[in-house]
Amino acid sequence: MEEDSVSNELLLSEEAKAHLLTAGKWVYIISIIGLIGAMFLIGSSIYSYISLSKWDNVSSGGGVGYLMAITLGYIFFGIGVFCFFPFYYLYKFSSNVKIAFRDDDSDALEFFFKYLKFHYMSIGILILIYLAVYFLIPRIF
Repeated sequence: MEEDSVSNELLLSEEAKAHLLTAGKWVYIISIIGLIGAMFLIGSSIYSYISLSKWDNVSSGGGVGYLMAITLGYIFFGIGVFCFFPFYYLYKFSSNVKIAFRDDDSDALEFFFKYLKFHYMSIGILILIYLAVYFLIPRIF
């Protein structure tokens, strides 16, 4: 049996390319803002952990405020790490959009769709984690 050598390539019109380039520019802005926010969450949680670690020497032991601040530091660190990945994938998507249309590179076109897929997968995982925490926390406490 002979296989057909017909390629199944998808051709993009100039208007579709313009839409993808515009989306890539806006996604770049959104991803930079999101990455800065995620890094701020991670950095502030590390800073608060370091500054609050000195509270152990307080004669009262730091009290409930100390435990709550440390717990919130861990929570903010986790949120920052989990939010970093969707924004990172958006950034990679936007950079590959620029490369794909600037150089007419089909590999970069394939990569930007891969990173868009990773972005949506990470958003889906975050939603599942949020729903699990939302429904499990009342049952634990």
